[in-house]
Amino acid sequence: MVVFEGLDKAGKSTQLSRMRQVVDPASTTFVHMPSGFSGFTGGVYALLEAQDTRPTDPLARQLAHLACHSESVPTLVRKAKSGALVLDRWWWSTLAYGWYGRGEVGLGIDERTFRTLTEAIWAPLSADLVFLFRHTYEADSNNVDGVSTGYQTIADQGPTAVIHVPALGEEETHELLVGELRRLGLIVE
Repeated sequence: MVVFEGLDKAGKSTQLSRMRQVVDPASTTFVHMPSGFSGFTGGVYALLEAQDTRPTDPLARQLAHLACHSESVPTLVRKAKSGALVLDRWWWSTLAYGWYGRGEVGLGIDERTFRTLTEAIWAPLSADLVFLFRHTYEADSNNVDGVSTGYQTIADQGPTAVIHVPALGEEETHELLVGELRRLGLIVE
């Protein structure tokens, strides 16, 4: 399992699109985590993104995200067992944006509880590699103070191999990512 994780407007979608061109499409599943696989996850995310239907309570909003993750994990596990799995976002985003970007303000639970719940949902899956994008190419209002540092904290605390993607152009970034996947034997030619 390979994860593209990091700040909004940092080039993840561009690189994921390019990655589709160099991996075997028959044995690789690409998943945009907020979308998930079911009508449930799509519907919940549609509600979360609309101003007039999203929960006003921050904890309710985070629990809705986690419900979608819980719904998606069994399918992700099946797909990971049958081939390569490439995720556009992982549980790190939940902590980076939902905790570090907010702090404990308004959630009503402590970090340990939030982290334990998030990690429990994702426990059946572990990443072989995380590409962490922390350099943005344009501003995005979602990238509030604390999010980038939160990603770094999460990366520093885990056993997962992390490649910190430097601020490069599109082609140089693509070459770096493909080179790392080849080096690790995740792309075989």
